[in-house]
Amino acid sequence: MEQVIKIELLGETFKFKSDQNRKNLKEILSYMIEELRKVEEQFPAHAMQTNKLAILVMTALNISKQYVELTNNHSEFLESVSLRASKLDDMIDIK
Repeated sequence: MEQVIKIELLGETFKFKSDQNRKNLKEILSYMIEELRKVEEQFPAHAMQTNKLAILVMTALNISKQYVELTNNHSEFLESVSLRASKLDDMIDIK
């Protein structure tokens, strides 16, 4: 069921529609806010008003980097499991 979501980031309120269930949506938004806070800590206090876009872009880049690393790790894991399963299959066929 589609719902309208409001979130405040850097003093701005954003509204969007989402069809995610509440639990997933809460996790997604919490994660994004936590990542945003990490980036905010890297900027001086006076930059919060003038560099909002830079903070949001840095947050998006950090999350994107994490996503790419996770997908690469997942691919490597699947390849490793497939290789080990193939070796086990070969060992079973020999006996």
